[in-house]
Amino acid sequence: MNKKRFWPFLLLILLAILAITGWFLLPDTLVVQFKMSGEPSKSAPKIVGLLVPVAVGILGTVYASSKKEEQRLRGFIILALAAFVLVGIFVFNI
Repeated sequence: MNKKRFWPFLLLILLAILAITGWFLLPDTLVVQFKMSGEPSKSAPKIVGLLVPVAVGILGTVYASSKKEEQRLRGFIILALAAFVLVGIFVFNI
């Protein structure tokens, strides 16, 4: 496997480790959105809040490890967005 095509899988493993850590550290209901006043407005069950970013990360990994050069950047952008969302969930809920 080409080294450039190996990095997306490492990033996906980091996303999965972060999600597993969140399973033990975060509350059962996760706040995913706030009002302008700073009060929580939307929440999601823990399983949804942690698995959706990982699923999006899987999609990004598929694109980023593609043989087509034009899809790789798209995949890394998707992976970065999934990581950003997962870190945001941690920040909002710890």
